[in-house]
Amino acid sequence: MTRVLIIDDDDSFVEILTEFLEEDGLIKVIDRCGSEKETSEWLKLGKLDTIDAIVLDLRLPFDKGDKRTDSRIGLRILNLLRDTHRFFGPIIVLTNSRDSADGKEALGNGCDGYLCKHAPADQVPVMVSELKMALLGDVVIVSSEMRHVFFRDDVSAKEARLMDLLSQDRSWSEIAQALNYKSSKAAANVGDRIFDKILTEEDRKRILDNGVKKKDLALEVWRARHRS
Repeated sequence: MTRVLIIDDDDSFVEILTEFLEEDGLIKVIDRCGSEKETSEWLKLGKLDTIDAIVLDLRLPFDKGDKRTDSRIGLRILNLLRDTHRFFGPIIVLTNSRDSADGKEALGNGCDGYLCKHAPADQVPVMVSELKMALLGDVVIVSSEMRHVFFRDDVSAKEARLMDLLSQDRSWSEIAQALNYKSSKAAANVGDRIFDKILTEEDRKRILDNGVKKKDLALEVWRARHRS
């Protein structure tokens, strides 16, 4: 069973979403946080090990009872989960925000899906079905509005983080330490497998014909796609 944390300040929505997610018995909503402060306190209690996946709203208040919400709060929580706490399970953003800049930043910082809450009524069953599959780790999902900013090549969140660190010119030793690999060699071996996911047959032909290093070409492709 996949254990889920929902980070959202809308009580009614969380109640309905929980009912939908748990109806098949494959997903259990373990906990819920409704603000940045509550999420930070929850994380300090060491509860992250009790969950496998997260549904995250972007537009959140700083504290419970605050009337003002801000998408930057959700983005900060996403970074906190990925970078500080090194949580690499599925994180699905489910939000009211239709700002492409929010979508691009969320997807670039390691969420595994980005969906808008207010889908047309006839599309809700499909959206919920896709959300369930994404939380179970079976697919990567993006709303149609955000597909122009997303490209992950079936690379997991942890693998995407490795590529981001590599793009920042981090050494294999630094990457191993950041992502809890046993050694720099282990990190490099994972990197090589990611390169194979990213590179096309045409890219591999360039390696053979021009003597381009696989790592350099994979980084070139990765950076180009995330600039678009």
